[in-house]
Amino acid sequence: MGLRNKMFIQHAVTIVMLLTAMYFIVNYTLNKSMIERDTQTLSQYSALHRIEALKIVSDQKINIDQLFSGKYAPFIASHLASNSNFQVQLFALDETIVGSSSDKENLLKRNDIKTALTGKTTTVITAGEGTQYLIYSVPFWYEEKMVGGFRYLLDLHENIETLHQMRSWFIGAALGCLIFSLLASYSFSSFLMRPLHALQQALKLVSVGDFSRKIGVHSQDEVGELAKDFNHMSDALQHHIEMLHYEQGKQKAFYDNITHELKTPLTSIIGFSDLIARMNRMEDIQDCNIYIRKESTRLLNMVEDLLQTSLKGDEAWRITLEQADLGAIITDSLRILQPTLQKSAIATTVKISPCNVYLDPKRTQQVLFNVIDNAIKHSECTQLHIELMEQEDYGLVRIMDNGKGISEQEQQTLFLPSEEKQDRIISDESHGLGLPICKQFMELQGGSISIRSKEGQGTEVQLQFPINQPM
Repeated sequence: MGLRNKMFIQHAVTIVMLLTAMYFIVNYTLNKSMIERDTQTLSQYSALHRIEALKIVSDQKINIDQLFSGKYAPFIASHLASNSNFQVQLFALDETIVGSSSDKENLLKRNDIKTALTGKTTTVITAGEGTQYLIYSVPFWYEEKMVGGFRYLLDLHENIETLHQMRSWFIGAALGCLIFSLLASYSFSSFLMRPLHALQQALKLVSVGDFSRKIGVHSQDEVGELAKDFNHMSDALQHHIEMLHYEQGKQKAFYDNITHELKTPLTSIIGFSDLIARMNRMEDIQDCNIYIRKESTRLLNMVEDLLQTSLKGDEAWRITLEQADLGAIITDSLRILQPTLQKSAIATTVKISPCNVYLDPKRTQQVLFNVIDNAIKHSECTQLHIELMEQEDYGLVRIMDNGKGISEQEQQTLFLPSEEKQDRIISDESHGLGLPICKQFMELQGGSISIRSKEGQGTEVQLQFPINQPM
């Protein structure tokens, strides 16, 4: 089969599909418009009928509950339906129809009544006796109490006839358009073949996957548009590939970070486990068991967060701010790290003043673990001093060691993401991930982290937490 015939058939199929889609869209839109019009009409009638029903109750001096009884309801329904083209029914709180303007269609589905009795206006379309009905049910409230409801049944026979006429007209017009389009397509197919050959040759240049190559067809017709679209597609594919590489790198960084965070509770669990073997007093063993369980629970929560993040495809850290005692968090963190500090022969002094700030306790504890863990592993210090004070609108935590310090050149890259560090140091003890995570956590909490250090004179890390809730 020649290319011209293939184009002809493809054009025919395309036109048929478009006309079919248009048919369903027009049919759906017209039907929806008529249903909305009828629903709006019934809604207006229901408001008028409510006023009229209340007037009947007032004039006849009957109780409102009697309005929806078998004695009065049939007459009221017939009165309300007079001079209208729909049926009116009244239903009681037990879902029974107590009055109807006609005996027909009493067996229609009554799920709408059940829904209306929950306090909601309900619209349902259902079939009955060779036609369709629009059922509109509305609850009736009196003195803030539901006492029953109105139900309207509108025969959609006229709507169906209108849709049949529209379909006949649309099919005739569509056939005319189809014939005209096919004739035009066959006439122009030969004209289009000439530039297509040039397009075919150009496509071979990009068949090897070189998306940077562009197609040089400049004809002012569909083929020219196709060439432009192909060039746009090449650009989009190249951009998409670059984005894939970027997302892969971002995801890897996230999982590097979360894996790094898993090390702290595992280290604490191992440290307390080692302590238990050297303890004789049952009270000390129980204390260690409490912290082992606490750190195990924290480890489990971190794994669950990682699973949720993986399922949702969201690599963003979750921060939940609350007002908490920063001193209690510091004390608890030091207690967890105590086995590691003792094992490293580091003396710890603490000076804490009461200070309530806004923070995420879990993330703040991770920051403290990272900072103190860095001092233990890398500073070669023998003393660690931790101080908490209130300073203007911030709670200030100072963590100072007497270790070897950090050079100015190293300080400039401490908080850079690992992928931006050209000389990233990876060892069994460090992966270069902790401080960038700390910086992220502190900024997400509305605070900050900074480091002051000189070689041979120790290092001071300052953490600032907002006292007032961040906006």
